[in-house]
Amino acid sequence: MTTHLRGSAHRDYVTLPWGRVHYRHAGDQDAPVVLMLHQSPLSSATYEPALAPLAARGVRAVAVDTPGFGMSDAAPGPWSIPEYARAVWQIADAIGLDSVHLLGQHTGAIVAAEAALQQRRRVRGLVFQGIPLYSDEERAEKSASYAPGYTPADDGGHLRVIWDRVRWLYPTIGAESASRQVAEYLSVGPDYAVAYRAVFAHRLDTAALAGIPTLLLHGGDDVLNRMNKEVQAAFPDAPLTVIPGGTDFVAEEQPEEFASALAAHVRAHADGESGESGGASAAGARGRGTAPVPLSKSLYTATVEAEGGRAGRVHSLTGALDLPLSRPADRADGDPGSDPEELFAAGFAACFRSALDVAARRRRTALAATTVTASVTLGTTASTGGSGPDRYGLAVALHVSDPGVPADELTELVADADLICPYANAIRGNIPVSTQVTGKG
Repeated sequence: MTTHLRGSAHRDYVTLPWGRVHYRHAGDQDAPVVLMLHQSPLSSATYEPALAPLAARGVRAVAVDTPGFGMSDAAPGPWSIPEYARAVWQIADAIGLDSVHLLGQHTGAIVAAEAALQQRRRVRGLVFQGIPLYSDEERAEKSASYAPGYTPADDGGHLRVIWDRVRWLYPTIGAESASRQVAEYLSVGPDYAVAYRAVFAHRLDTAALAGIPTLLLHGGDDVLNRMNKEVQAAFPDAPLTVIPGGTDFVAEEQPEEFASALAAHVRAHADGESGESGGASAAGARGRGTAPVPLSKSLYTATVEAEGGRAGRVHSLTGALDLPLSRPADRADGDPGSDPEELFAAGFAACFRSALDVAARRRRTALAATTVTASVTLGTTASTGGSGPDRYGLAVALHVSDPGVPADELTELVADADLICPYANAIRGNIPVSTQVTGKG
């Protein structure tokens, strides 16, 4: 049982603009990573006993003290959940982590979810160890009255206030764990509810997390076990693992059981998909010869009838499309005909532009005057080994422009959109695609 903040795991600090961030870690550098975010107002010490068991199961575990908690320096002022989430990625970058699984408990779960929305392509999976999906009424009520803080008293009476609060929340935990929590409360200061208020003010878009491999994991006596119905409705594809007899601190009470459940999820999705609808891996590529992933749900079907080939006509059976076709080489000025490459370019550009809207919404970024231009080239490809006839093929060039968005930010949005757009997912690994981004600056 952990009785103090230090513990016995490997511990380090990284320095960021607002100060130093403390974290503890275990496991091989090349193992799949789970980045662990604790509940407030506590610290990464919650996960101390589970780090070695996770490492023994082939997982690199990194447990962070949220800025302002544990042994991390405080943020420069009250942060919103999106600001805490952006800090997660700054911390990950400073540690040298790329793709990760995010585990969050309570406040940490809300931060983890928002972090996944901000940089979805880096998230291999999510684990929610109790995620508070409060109603608007409950958020308003808690914002007004929850966690009122304490006033330091010369006679030490505030220590009793903290102790009584911990015991009220977790009446069955041991005295050693409760003692450590008193130290964690004291490390934050009298206003220990700063992250709580950020949660109560935040409205999480759970639907936008669809497709990310997600596990619901907590003790049977976790205070948020009462929300299982709401959470399972929000994440219908996420399995629920409840460890009997475990409280909020099941990671320290039953570290082997906790590590087994967590490691199984991490390993199952260690090299899997990034979670974007359409099923593309963040690293790239489903190439030729790989079995296609069937749709799990049909959203819309377009049906178009073609007559006469490239010099014929296309007519939609589900919409208003009705166009003559003509071969580009035969097309004269004023010819109303189109061709399959133009139609493909139109579909790709429109789809990618919509995907950018989704990416911007997930990152809480505003687009200004974004345009997407798609150029589709028909050509031939040399036959394998240089023998046999050449084959016809396509190449795509995308140009994304928005003079109102910084170029580096727009580049990140384009990378996100590439994983969202069904056209991009369909051709990945089969058709060469080049992308040019023009932003502000």
